[in-house]
Amino acid sequence: MTSHVPFLAVRPDAQYSSEIMTRDFSDTGGIIDMETVRDPAQAAQAASYVPTVLKFPLLVLLTFSLSSLLYSLVADFTGPELASVSRHLSEGWHIAVMVGWKLVELGIAWYMRFDYSDLAWLTLLSNVPHYFLLNTFYGVDYLAALVPLFIDVSTIAIPFALLRGMNRARDSSAPKTVNQAVAQDTGIQWVTGFLGASLYALVVYGSFYTWLPQYMVVHFDGLRSVQKAHDTTQYLLLAVLGPVGYATTQFIFVPAIGSAANPGLTDPKLKPEKVPFNPETATFSETLAWNLGFSEAGFSRRAETLAKRTFILAASAFINTFVRAYVTIEGTEVVGAIGWASIWSLAAGVTGLAFSWVGNE
Repeated sequence: MTSHVPFLAVRPDAQYSSEIMTRDFSDTGGIIDMETVRDPAQAAQAASYVPTVLKFPLLVLLTFSLSSLLYSLVADFTGPELASVSRHLSEGWHIAVMVGWKLVELGIAWYMRFDYSDLAWLTLLSNVPHYFLLNTFYGVDYLAALVPLFIDVSTIAIPFALLRGMNRARDSSAPKTVNQAVAQDTGIQWVTGFLGASLYALVVYGSFYTWLPQYMVVHFDGLRSVQKAHDTTQYLLLAVLGPVGYATTQFIFVPAIGSAANPGLTDPKLKPEKVPFNPETATFSETLAWNLGFSEAGFSRRAETLAKRTFILAASAFINTFVRAYVTIEGTEVVGAIGWASIWSLAAGVTGLAFSWVGNE
């Protein structure tokens, strides 16, 4: 059985090419340490002489400062529309939840060793549901929703760009393995991006035309109209969610296929990096894969990266959407926020499974 993307099948004589590097990344959970995959000159330049112990506090300071600055600059333009649907954050727990969640986001991203591109795509995917809600059901103008979305993405991506370099899976200047050439192929990225957008549109469209409108009316007291949801076509949703599909490709598919943690062996018939299953020495993931019937020797590196990033995206989309809907939008009930967040978490999970199929995992 060959891969579902033809270019993912490596020629048999290339299986043991010297360009294909295998490394043990078990101690990083399948996430690349940026300092270990770049040459010393690049690593030294990226470090910018900032002591390691100061990098995360500086990251937090830059993120909050830049966010405050940019939001203050656009307050006259976006403020009135957003304020008309926003909850008054007068109680201490409101502010504590918002600040706490932002710190958790930054901490997890830093610990998982994401680069600024990872964070830009993840932030986009996690915040689109909030502004989509405001535009569709509360009548907030497109531009008034896009400007704060841009601020949310840039205020977390810029500090990471200053303090951490680019992931090798996306570094077009570095020597490429066979998998990295596949991951960086523009045509493959656009095709998988269209697949991701189609799946997101399918989940959202299905919700719009079944249970969601009535659910929103019951659990969102400040809702202005559901007419836009009724009038939305699948083609319009596909166009609107096109950037979301491309973002899922960049956050899930490209790192999984082009990561240095992926040994570079993509022919499903030839996987010498795997060993026969041994119940005495098998890890938890290998045992789980064996019991589920996925593989004799456990999940591949590519499958692990796909699973981890899909889980991170689904969890981040759910938590961020729930927090922003319940804490910041006036009249939102807990049940309502959970329902809206679940749609986007489900879409992320379905897309991750589809990418697993594309990668023949």
